[in-house]
Amino acid sequence: MKARLAVAVIFLVGLGFGISQSLTPTTVNSYIVQGTSLANVKALVIEQGGDITHELGVIRAVAADLTAGQVAELVDAEGIRRVYDNGAVETAAKPIKGDNGDSGTTESTTDTFFTSLVNGDSVHQMGIDGSGIGIAVLDTGLWKHSGIKNDSAGNFRIKAVYNSITDKVAANPMSGDDPAGHGSHVASIAVSSLMTSDSNARYNGVAPGAHLVSVQAFDEDGHGTYADVIRAIDWIVANRKKHKIRVLNASFSAEPRSYYWDDPINQAIMVAWQKEILVVAAAGNYGPDPMTIGVPGNNPYVLTVGAMTDNFTPADGSDDELASFSSAGPTVEGFVKPEVVAPGGHMRGLVHSNSTLANAYPEYYDGDYFEMSGTSQAAAVVSGVAALVIQAEPWHSVDDIKCRIMSAARPAVNADGSLAYSVFQQGAGMVDA
Repeated sequence: MKARLAVAVIFLVGLGFGISQSLTPTTVNSYIVQGTSLANVKALVIEQGGDITHELGVIRAVAADLTAGQVAELVDAEGIRRVYDNGAVETAAKPIKGDNGDSGTTESTTDTFFTSLVNGDSVHQMGIDGSGIGIAVLDTGLWKHSGIKNDSAGNFRIKAVYNSITDKVAANPMSGDDPAGHGSHVASIAVSSLMTSDSNARYNGVAPGAHLVSVQAFDEDGHGTYADVIRAIDWIVANRKKHKIRVLNASFSAEPRSYYWDDPINQAIMVAWQKEILVVAAAGNYGPDPMTIGVPGNNPYVLTVGAMTDNFTPADGSDDELASFSSAGPTVEGFVKPEVVAPGGHMRGLVHSNSTLANAYPEYYDGDYFEMSGTSQAAAVVSGVAALVIQAEPWHSVDDIKCRIMSAARPAVNADGSLAYSVFQQGAGMVDA
């Protein structure tokens, strides 16, 4: 047994996923076991006496509670490809006071600025608002506020509510909530159908006509696990046609512990991409140092989004800059990330008063609106833009859509009109609907 245990240790550490859990032979921990087929993996785990907690068919794997001895036996079993630690994941946004993103206080207004900043309002005037396009928000749940639950035509737009933590689909899409607040904030940025109160009334959301699919994989504190996130992606892929899901908003991040292609979440994300679901991922909030892009933003296939701030002057682009918290590339494999940047500083979105965010940071909460910064919010802006693009030209592949969004991005410029490469650092520039 000692020899087999040593093999298991070397196997996992060699992948970069090292064993952070106890190796005491009788201690039970959670692992992801991947093999040549889901049926074969299930049979082998059951044979070893493991307790299967998640079926992850999208990557031919299961999550299971196992002892170190059971892990050692499985590593040697024919048909087993990998055994991974069931790692932690978290949402990619929070109040960041004084970090060129948040003001530290909120304004008493129901108006937002980012839709105009990315020219979304101009696209709305063309009759393009994301109608018919489904956005899956893989997050902490949804608050059923009117701006979230109803589209720009006043129709109910939440097509399904799935909780990957409990593995249950809500019988009624109006049931379920968002105890954390993060998912609601992100969704409202992407699709809010509420109108601003100024003389040039415009939508507060980038794609107010799009419909939503709520997929909860994170708890009331914005924390999740690899197994819950992968099961969520599995469900999204399986139900993409039923709910017309064309965009997956991934406003979460985990520290890379392997090459992108060997990460279990990235493997699931790549299947979603192959199934023509455009995945928009947050870069992460670990900047400004290079090589800080998180999972799944480090995946070369997905559209990864960094955060910029307008320094509270949306009408003046000369002082726009990359938010200091926004993660930067390149990835360890040398890929340029993020591909685009979008508004991510002092972003106002809908959050319930009983949510964790509203209770923990009351100084950022004003009525239904919460002010928060993060690449989560920037990703939500781009998910909305993606819905507009797909509605306008639905025949394009996800690769084409990604390239079109990148090619339309605006490079940052200095006051004299020269390119300011130091401002946005990487990628094609500021997203432009």
